[in-house]
Amino acid sequence: MKQVIVTTSWDDGHKLDLRLAKLLKKYGIAGTFYIAPECREIPWALRLSGQEIKALYEDFEIGSHTMTHPVLTNVGRRECAAELAESKQFLEDLLGKQITSFCYPRGAYTKEIAAQVKQAGYHYARTVLDYDFDVPANEFEAGTSIETHRFPIPRLFRFLQDLGRFCQWRPLMMLKNFGWEKRAKTMFDKVKDNGGVFHLWGHSWVIENERGWDKLELVLKYIHGHKDVMYLTNAELSKIKGQARKGQAR
Repeated sequence: MKQVIVTTSWDDGHKLDLRLAKLLKKYGIAGTFYIAPECREIPWALRLSGQEIKALYEDFEIGSHTMTHPVLTNVGRRECAAELAESKQFLEDLLGKQITSFCYPRGAYTKEIAAQVKQAGYHYARTVLDYDFDVPANEFEAGTSIETHRFPIPRLFRFLQDLGRFCQWRPLMMLKNFGWEKRAKTMFDKVKDNGGVFHLWGHSWVIENERGWDKLELVLKYIHGHKDVMYLTNAELSKIKGQARKGQAR
């Protein structure tokens, strides 16, 4: 029987995550919030407080996004290790729960950094590689399906290439799926028909800046409530491969 999974993840730890969480809860969509407690890209007053992180944790998974949100490929091994350890410890002390999921800031990593993430005690690490519809083959290089969505002007050529491949270079289909919310629905339908993982991700502050709340709600409404779909956090998704291995060993 084909396995159909929906998971979502949300980066940085902005106060607008609370608005996002209400939408996810309204539609029964599981999610993982990746929090950098001292994110250098978010003003202090706009970062989630400890109490707000605890409130999120009542309904969603909390993952680590480093302590201050550096691009890990631009820092040394020692600083990388500190960012991984300090954020994990901070969140575990706050929540009284082991933190097992991690997200690379801006998706930047190397094999060495992935090994450090594993050594730090995480079980799963998410990238920003999109158009991925499979259970992660490598739990420390997990891909996604689609971001909700900054229009990628600096990556326009790659964006058009990826869109073309996804739409099999059919011009009308490319035009129909140019908007992220329309493409997200098409991706979900593909996964629902064929099996796999639909992984939606983004940033609450980007959704706000791009006035994308209505689009997000339309997508959540479209993908919610299907009886044959598993709605999982990233941590729960990371266990699927291990369960498959156990089944094969029996």
